Amino acid sequence: MKKVLFILSAVTLVSFTVEKFVVIKFKEDQVNYHWQNLNTIKQVVNQSALPHNQAIFVLQSIDSLQKDIQSSASIDSTLKK
Repeated sequence: MKKVLFILSAVTLVSFTVEKFVVIKFKEDQVNYHWQNLNTIKQVVNQSALPHNQAIFVLQSIDSLQKDIQSSASIDSTLKK
């Protein structure tokens, strides 16, 4: 019985540490459209009257998002339309 409880406890603990991935599929033109929108938002924030630390936060958040998109993006031409 102790072994079963130990195994169940170990599985429960491991399940909380496993990374989970979310895959979102966009058409290439959709990604390009949203990428341009993010760049436009960055320009607007850069020219806004926001306090410097808030503007920097927004710009860094967008840069981080774009970096993650760019590093994980792949083209899958095998999908059926």
